[in-house]
Amino acid sequence: MLIYVTSGRHFAHPSILRRHFGTFRAAREAAAEMVNLLRDSIDRDRLPPVPTDGWQQGLHEAQRERLLQESHDPGSLASEDLAAKADCNVWIERAHVEDPISFPVVDDRELGALLAALRLLQQQGCPEELLDVATDGAAFRTMDTSEIDALCERLNAAGTSTEIPRIVVALEGGLVSGVVTNRPVILHTVDYDTEGADDDDITLVPQDDHDPVEAIVNQWAGDALTLDPDWIARLEAAIADTSEA
Repeated sequence: MLIYVTSGRHFAHPSILRRHFGTFRAAREAAAEMVNLLRDSIDRDRLPPVPTDGWQQGLHEAQRERLLQESHDPGSLASEDLAAKADCNVWIERAHVEDPISFPVVDDRELGALLAALRLLQQQGCPEELLDVATDGAAFRTMDTSEIDALCERLNAAGTSTEIPRIVVALEGGLVSGVVTNRPVILHTVDYDTEGADDDDITLVPQDDHDPVEAIVNQWAGDALTLDPDWIARLEAAIADTSEA
């Protein structure tokens, strides 16, 4: 799965802001937003907002203005040197993420048996008569204790057949900026506003009562998702408190 990562570094903040998108168009729009925040911070009057297609030029203008404010001559510095000396930057990268590992749907009793078996394997090791099963005929090595810990956590996070998945979709300016879930899921967003989209971003989406319709379809899965059941629980508690007020 291919995603686009828009990152930004602001001279006033030590951390790097990263946002993930399914299309290059959305990544460019986010880059323009970050650049315009930089321009506003450096000099709102001299650096007005730039359009999406001018985000890179707008970034370089902001970096040069930042250097001038610091009494440095930007001269003809390359973009990499400008970013380093001005201590601010915005960039877009392509990233490939693996599809999430799917777990079979199990009930509470079956999940308990799986976890108990894994913990027994962790404590006592694998019996010789089961080594072929554990290694698929010596195709790979047996799992170590830390790998078993991680698998148990993932099985617990995946939940059981009786648990309803919780999915939180964060929107900024009408665009999906992030997805948080309490268990592994695959989420697709369908945007029928295709104006300005590249042909590679268009998918023909099936319809029940007429011909397929062009749309931009983004998939959120694997590393593109944030798996945070504790935050989901706090959010639902806040919603409950609001409803009771």
